[in-house]
Amino acid sequence: MFYKYRSFIFIFFLSFFIFSANAYAAENELIWGGERSIYYSGIGKVADEFYKTTGIKVTIIPGGCPLGAKGVARGTVDIGGLCCAPKEEEITKLGFKVFPLAYDALVIIVNNSNPITNLSMQQVRDIFAGKIKNWKEVGGQDRLIKLVTRLHCKDREDNWKQILSTPELFAKEKKNVAEDQEVLLAVNNDKDAFGFILLSMVNRRYVKVINMDGITPSRESLIAQTYPWKMTDYMVTKGEPTGNKKKFIDYLFGEGRKHLSKD
Repeated sequence: MFYKYRSFIFIFFLSFFIFSANAYAAENELIWGGERSIYYSGIGKVADEFYKTTGIKVTIIPGGCPLGAKGVARGTVDIGGLCCAPKEEEITKLGFKVFPLAYDALVIIVNNSNPITNLSMQQVRDIFAGKIKNWKEVGGQDRLIKLVTRLHCKDREDNWKQILSTPELFAKEKKNVAEDQEVLLAVNNDKDAFGFILLSMVNRRYVKVINMDGITPSRESLIAQTYPWKMTDYMVTKGEPTGNKKKFIDYLFGEGRKHLSKD
């Protein structure tokens, strides 16, 4: 009988320990999921430093705006990261709390061998619309322009729609891809390619960034508001953040900002 009760007591305390450990882990863990440009801008480094300071682990899951928004809405993600504007219904119906984090330049890229260094906004729009089809029309070589696009988040604003407002306005002769990395690779692999991407995603070993109306896309031109096309990175939570979510948001917008890329 003693051994029977001893086994029961052991199982009880083991179960209590496991439950307590899981509860502790849940209380000391967060999940961030969202836009890859935010990931490549250093959100993982912020999470590492936050853990060193607080002991709270933040798991970082890079994806896109849908991952961040849907994850927050469903409760599978504590804090979401978006590079496109949150929708009105997400704010009013789902109770999203929105925290604008940073600007990122929406830049035009060409192959490093391309001699073009500057275009006007109208020239860029005409190229993507298919009205300008040959590089010689904008001072380049007598070669056909090959368009590469990533028309993501079609139901959101504050993105590629600054170039042309709907997908239908873009030329039919184009290569549309799903990821920013695919834009980089396509432009790197074809000396006639022409695409757009976020500045934080640019690797200058592979592509060249074009000036717009003589203005270089940069941190300085974004701050001065002279570069025309920019996108905003947002953090979103469902409802007002409390507890560890608030701690991470406060850290990110305070001490943690120094760990983000200056671009």
